Amino acid sequence: MPGLNRPALTHALTNLVARHTRFLDNELPTMRTLVKRGDVCVDVGSAAGVYTQALSHLVGPSGLVHSVEPLSFSHPLWTRVLAAKERPNVRYHPIALGAEPGRMAMRVPFGPGGAATSRSFLDWHSQGVGSNDEFTHHADVMVDVLTLDGLAEKVGLTRLDFLKIDVEGGELHVLHGGVQTVEKYLPKMYMEIEERHTARYEYGPDDIVKWLRERGYTMYSWRNGWHATDRVHDHVNNYVFRVPPR
Repeated sequence: MPGLNRPALTHALTNLVARHTRFLDNELPTMRTLVKRGDVCVDVGSAAGVYTQALSHLVGPSGLVHSVEPLSFSHPLWTRVLAAKERPNVRYHPIALGAEPGRMAMRVPFGPGGAATSRSFLDWHSQGVGSNDEFTHHADVMVDVLTLDGLAEKVGLTRLDFLKIDVEGGELHVLHGGVQTVEKYLPKMYMEIEERHTARYEYGPDDIVKWLRERGYTMYSWRNGWHATDRVHDHVNNYVFRVPPR
């Protein structure tokens, strides 16, 4: 179809699905309130690229999105449909981010429908499968791991405006591996935090909140707008963190 703007159409359709179904996070359309043209973003745990495509559209040609996903076979159909990692303003990194660099195992759960890659986690100082005990079995896939600080150095990062993290309980490890980058740029953050996932690493959601508060961040949850909150709630999975203007 001549003149079809595929990225814009994809952005509009995914936002529509997020608003009216439970298939996508209802916070997805709110990315426009957090990201602007020219921003530099890092999407940690990008999976098929739902958030990567949204960020790519919002930052525009003058911005840049670093999309981090270690499992190349993650959501193959939707990866092709979204084609987010192929966009000119996206740099795809087939790695995991953690507290320290190395070569480590991603534990991929399997159920009746096959590999549930969205529930995969980095097996580093984890105590069993935790919240994934509902799956029949797991397979270990060896992946390369960098820290956020290491990635920032590798790509020559000179700014970071927005950081999204969804790594099935390893969020605090990503922060520990990115302390220099976080403290230098103080990016807005959008993070999935669930106690059932953090438990496998023997820490709780409050530890994430405490780490960020010590660096001046305020936490927000979505209730028809981003509202400040003082703790992680059982019925809310996704949170925004930002440092108030001084």
